[in-house]
Amino acid sequence: MLLVALFGTLTALGMTILACIQRPNRWQLLVGTYVIFYLVALVIDFVSLPSKALYSLITMNLIYGVCYLPLLVISSPQAKVEVERKSNSPFNIRLPRLNFGTKIAALVLAILVVLGLFGSLQTRFGVKAVYDSLKVKTVKTAPLLDKSATPIAIAPETVRNKMNKAMSTVPNTSYYKLGALQTQVVKGKTVYIAPVEFDGFWRWQRARNTPGYFIIDATNVNAEPHFVKQSMKYTPSAYLFDDAQRVIYNRFPSWVQEGQPQLEVNDQGEPYFIQTVYKARGVSKRINYRSLHVVVLNAKTGTTKLYTAAGAPAFINESIASSTAAEMNEIFGRYGNGFFNAYFNKTGVKLPNSNGTEDGVTPVADKHGNISYFNDFTSPKTSADSTMGYSMINARTGTLTYYTGKNIGVMDSDGAKKIAEKEYVAQKWSATMPIMYNIDGTPTWVVSLLDSTGAFRSYAYIKAADQSVKAYATTAAQALDQYRVQLAAAGSTASSTATKLTKVSGTVSRVAIVPNGSTQSVLFTLKGNDVLWSVGTGDYPKAALLESGDKVKMTANVNKQAKTGAVQSFTNESFK
Repeated sequence: MLLVALFGTLTALGMTILACIQRPNRWQLLVGTYVIFYLVALVIDFVSLPSKALYSLITMNLIYGVCYLPLLVISSPQAKVEVERKSNSPFNIRLPRLNFGTKIAALVLAILVVLGLFGSLQTRFGVKAVYDSLKVKTVKTAPLLDKSATPIAIAPETVRNKMNKAMSTVPNTSYYKLGALQTQVVKGKTVYIAPVEFDGFWRWQRARNTPGYFIIDATNVNAEPHFVKQSMKYTPSAYLFDDAQRVIYNRFPSWVQEGQPQLEVNDQGEPYFIQTVYKARGVSKRINYRSLHVVVLNAKTGTTKLYTAAGAPAFINESIASSTAAEMNEIFGRYGNGFFNAYFNKTGVKLPNSNGTEDGVTPVADKHGNISYFNDFTSPKTSADSTMGYSMINARTGTLTYYTGKNIGVMDSDGAKKIAEKEYVAQKWSATMPIMYNIDGTPTWVVSLLDSTGAFRSYAYIKAADQSVKAYATTAAQALDQYRVQLAAAGSTASSTATKLTKVSGTVSRVAIVPNGSTQSVLFTLKGNDVLWSVGTGDYPKAALLESGDKVKMTANVNKQAKTGAVQSFTNESFK
């Protein structure tokens, strides 16, 4: 920190040296003036944490130089201001003539202005070089959602609601507040974690250590948060030299920090705060996405290590911050053909939507334990409401995979949220966390619905190319099963969801009635048959009275791959 402040005030130091050479008999006054100014600059740097990158140092020297020049002139023995009083005029103030040293200082400031302006213009207009640093793969076919997989996480609003209610279990709870939520895979299970943070300076001064963090299963809507006791000294809410961000900055001042430190834990439950960092290019603030690094800070001991993003310890799932991923989507969608094209011709421009849960993107964990950031793209035309594709950014490698194919021209995430909310207008439920999945070859929006308190209420599965095909349920598994039935009934043209009208009869083995928006669906199976059948109570009200052991005859559209059947005609021979 001392060196950063010194580098940031080199211009002011140079001005002082020149003044001392010209007036050696007054060096005490001039040096004293600089020392006071340096201490003020040190406090400013301590609070703002500027990096030691070239552009940052130029900007600091320019600002401090401009602020110091008047102070130097005033403290100089030649700085005598003459004031003349005229009978019929106000005071006439005549400033002293600039000496040689002051002229040199003004020249240095002019050079810094040119360099700073050049760096700003290069940062603003040189976006093509940043775009070229992205690692991009374009894929036409999105990966299929495995039939047994339900990779749908609870909405973060619901998790925070539950964790805030559980804060009463924390010792001396009035000292603390809930920190930022983080998605992670721990021991093969997708979870949310959130640190317990200090609630202000005096509480930090009193406690000095936070007691631990909360963890909750991210795939079970009925899960409750569990408080893990792990005393942490170095956290983002601590102050002075216990501040996690300041610790990382002091160890790596030449690296630019991206976003805020975020908590991740290893399989033994030990807490670490990680920070995405990068080296700025030349005079500008331009980032090189191929050389992202991550600093890992032990929250107990304060030890830090620097890794490449992909080379971080295996328990680190998100070495690339969500804010960085959001910037990558912006660069990828807007600036592929340069800065001016992005705002004038707009050739190839696609804009990322901002419906994600973290900085506009949504973390998604796959069955292999890898986390990626999801975001969809729409046309720059204000009237457009269709998606142009979606991206998945690997949170460790930074590889951006862009999915097109069937995803082009279908409903975007804004449209999916509106459709999901229309079913529950009276309840005033709000849609959140829209994610597009490829279910049986069909692009599908999966949306979570929350009530006014942030509590989870229902999942909505909506066919992206046909808003009339949708399913609602309180569990991801039920919603997925119902949606597959809806796909079969709609006669999807995708080869993996091709259906065939079949006559079936048999004895009912199991029955379940589940809500599907404003109506109900009766799901049942037949003895000796592994197909899941569905009949709507809107068409057949008596189907709600179906029981195990009833004999039925029906005609249904059967999807053999998904093993689902949508009933078209239905007769219960045991109940007429």
